[in-house]
Amino acid sequence: MFGIFGFIEVILHEIPLLYNQLRPLLSFVIGVLAFTILWIFYLSGKGHFWSTLEHELTHALFAILFLKKVHSISASRRKGGMISIEEGNAVIALSPYIFPLAPSIILIFLFLLPPPFELSLFFLLGFAYQFHLINLFEEFHLGQPDLQKAGIFFSIITILFFNIVYVGLMISALDGKSSSFYQFIWDGTAMSLNYMFIFFSFAMDQLKMIFMR
Repeated sequence: MFGIFGFIEVILHEIPLLYNQLRPLLSFVIGVLAFTILWIFYLSGKGHFWSTLEHELTHALFAILFLKKVHSISASRRKGGMISIEEGNAVIALSPYIFPLAPSIILIFLFLLPPPFELSLFFLLGFAYQFHLINLFEEFHLGQPDLQKAGIFFSIITILFFNIVYVGLMISALDGKSSSFYQFIWDGTAMSLNYMFIFFSFAMDQLKMIFMR
């Protein structure tokens, strides 16, 4: 909870700086609009194969990161997807909602490829992020088994937090410097700890007042 407020405050401080990054920002926004139009007029009526595939691949990726064996994975346009792993946990269950796989691949290429590719990659970043965002809103509901496995309250807070952080990471990426990533994480963490300190200081003061009466 403290992290949500901390990272939001850092993002709000970064928004005025976007004036200095108008070209990459415009490319990103055009990418968002391009996918939105494609989804409205074509993809929304064609099933959910690609979103299902990304969903299951993200589960698989996090299962591998947690050293869990992936037994099988499947995705279809109409019947949805399924993955079988030896043992899961809350992070693996929530991974498709907290980690945008396709945009993250674009971000990696953004820092690997030379500057001439920058605007095209920001377009693709916006395109891929809108793909993630639309899928997130379509898949997120309280009856979703992934959320029930992790716990509804924990899931909502965790999904909100990581998606806020990801928005901040994309904003910090607009200047094309990887150092901005680390600075954003550092500032967000420091601000979150500051909110935590303020809360606990307030709580302690209230307790002292109660016991001193």
